[in-house]
Amino acid sequence: MSKFAVAIIFSIMASWRHMLASSFDATTLQRYAHASSLSYLSLEKMQSSEYLSLSRLEPLLQVIDPESESGATVFRDNSNDNTKKLIVACRGSANPKNFGTNLKFNLVPATRLSQPTPSGAMVHEGFQDASLGLWKELAQPLLARIKEEEDVAEIIFTGHSLGAANALLTSVHYRTSMSSSSSLSRPSIVTFGGPKLCNAILARFIRNDALKDSTILHLVHDKDPVLANNQKLWNDLGFVDVGIELQCDPNRPSVHTAADENPKSFFSSFAWNILDHCNYMGVYVGPRA
Repeated sequence: MSKFAVAIIFSIMASWRHMLASSFDATTLQRYAHASSLSYLSLEKMQSSEYLSLSRLEPLLQVIDPESESGATVFRDNSNDNTKKLIVACRGSANPKNFGTNLKFNLVPATRLSQPTPSGAMVHEGFQDASLGLWKELAQPLLARIKEEEDVAEIIFTGHSLGAANALLTSVHYRTSMSSSSSLSRPSIVTFGGPKLCNAILARFIRNDALKDSTILHLVHDKDPVLANNQKLWNDLGFVDVGIELQCDPNRPSVHTAADENPKSFFSSFAWNILDHCNYMGVYVGPRA
């Protein structure tokens, strides 16, 4: 590929990042981080979390897959009186079985995504199994809730870490279950600290076919040690990104575009604190007692 072609590709990607940063304001993205954080809690414990009142999210239902022990919570977003949204927040790793799912990182044929995939499409073994199990628990109550709710304008899938992977793959199952004529058949996917989960063939299929016309946005930051320390492994194994990565601030609701100046000191270039994997947009997104 010529240097000119590479420059054009990077220019297009920078334009996409700028457009996405403009489409989702920082307050909205922080609300999705709140949903991802709250998904780590039971419905009962959510009631005492400050994030619930700050975000104006209303938990509607919660499911757990008994096999993989992955979980998800569906929220109604009450932040805008004129636009009703449902947010499906998939929980990140919260128990030994979840961490076991992360470690099943072999790329295997993508044969369990509710629709045919092209030859050579490969996906992270653990994420494929967990997302299918989670969807089996989530499908009936979620689709029933969509029918019950009036004037739902948008559905968003979100999640952190393992929850980010489950959010993306579960949205593929969701898309297959919806009529293409429905205004809700094109969900948005916004994730935090998510891993790479498939090869280039499947990534292209998800973008261009399975989730065509859906926004797929991955928020990341350079201090996240899980992302920083696994990039070489993912690249060596053939994993690629599905959506657009957008740099955000771990400690405040702010995102960075290519045009932003984001100076770094020498010491800030090291990602070593595991707690930074759980800090996104000024929200702690991780397990707690």
